[in-house]
Amino acid sequence: MTADIPTFPDTALAQAANAFVLGCSPLPLVNHCRRTYLFGAALLNQAHKSFDTEAFYLASILHDLGLTETWEDGVTPFEKRGAAVAAEQLAQWGAAPELTSLVKEAIALHLKASTAEDPRPEVVGVSIGASVDVLGLRLDELPKHFVEQALEQYPRLGFKQLLSELIDRQTDLKPGSRIATYVKQFHFKDLVAATPFDD
Repeated sequence: MTADIPTFPDTALAQAANAFVLGCSPLPLVNHCRRTYLFGAALLNQAHKSFDTEAFYLASILHDLGLTETWEDGVTPFEKRGAAVAAEQLAQWGAAPELTSLVKEAIALHLKASTAEDPRPEVVGVSIGASVDVLGLRLDELPKHFVEQALEQYPRLGFKQLLSELIDRQTDLKPGSRIATYVKQFHFKDLVAATPFDD
């Protein structure tokens, strides 16, 4: 795999999604979504898994809408809330139902550990890409120069601290959610803080 950072898809849907996310998300979260695509795509490519770049990009860039203040409903787990918002927007932008469904499921499932075994590479990619960026999982499988380029182009900007605050909001509002369970059972915030990235 080349260490060069790939360009993002430049379709009308990708442009709409990027503008939408920039309009409602803090930049550290936007950059996390971008790195999710880059890291996930790199791991998929290394595994010789072909994937729909547009679908995977849409799922990656939209996957944390549920963490934003704009789309917080105070009740729904963020991954499910974000999936619903993404699907609604994609439908409004004229996306095909099959594409909308794939993106929705990739977002809704990205927190589940079992998602790494999903037969759909676009679904797998969001989960493993986010895991690299949030927890450092499989970071050692990526070329160091590639990771450095990704961080230079899309810097973290204090992402650990922001994510910790966003997780606190989720656990306070939704103590029965999956992320709240991860915090209680696996000390998820400590794992985030220990991620081998210099924010």
